[in-house]
Amino acid sequence: MTGILGAYRGDFGRVTYLDITRPIATHAHPHIHVLFKVSGADRGMQVENRAIGLHRSNWVLVNPWQRHFDIPEECRAPTQMLALYIDKDWCRQRMDWPAFADSACAITAGMRIRVDLLARMLGKGADVDSTRIEQMVSSIMCEAAQLAPEHASERTAMDFRIRRALSALRVRTKGGPDFEAVARSVGMSRSRFFEQFRNSMGIAPNMYVDALLIERAISLLWEDKPIDDIAETLGFSAQSSFTRFFKERVGFPPSSLRQAPQLTQIVQ
Repeated sequence: MTGILGAYRGDFGRVTYLDITRPIATHAHPHIHVLFKVSGADRGMQVENRAIGLHRSNWVLVNPWQRHFDIPEECRAPTQMLALYIDKDWCRQRMDWPAFADSACAITAGMRIRVDLLARMLGKGADVDSTRIEQMVSSIMCEAAQLAPEHASERTAMDFRIRRALSALRVRTKGGPDFEAVARSVGMSRSRFFEQFRNSMGIAPNMYVDALLIERAISLLWEDKPIDDIAETLGFSAQSSFTRFFKERVGFPPSSLRQAPQLTQIVQ
């Protein structure tokens, strides 16, 4: 089966065992995103302006709200990977996780064993001990925190007007947000708003909204809501439009989440 081979959601965020068969378009996440190759073809991706290869011998870290995408000519064959989407506050509370540079770090023998074991556990679904999954993820992230290089400097402090705009953009309206109206509401022109948003968040406002939609869609899919109802709830004109939007940014259709073995211990 392609798509999600197994999935788990806990207090740390979520972890998925994936079979990716096509390049994934430019997107971003609110999480600390950590990728490991389990089997299949090597994969080439770009994080911000840096090209990074994903192999069995390394792992890739993407910070919250960093743009990343697959390089099509380097993603021609399926890759089975373990993808962690880790809540940054969870990391700060448990590991004193500072700002890290996006990076491709060499994988240790111990981490390699834990990653492969976690992938096998996820593929088994309901027969797996969820407490053990939580422990495995925590162990992997503790080692990642020791290996990842610290970022030399933080992103520019957020403009207070952008902070106000974030609340407005979190409210999904039919047809999507009116960026010009949001810009006016915080006292900026549309062009100035886009410029300041990129300076503060590192991505454009439309990519930020797309990421929120994906996260909301995943949450609703996990709650077993019908896909056509989810499409309508999120403001899409048709289920096909929602499915295409989801697949381009996640790598598989929303129906794959329903078909995969899943465990949910703690729902935030």
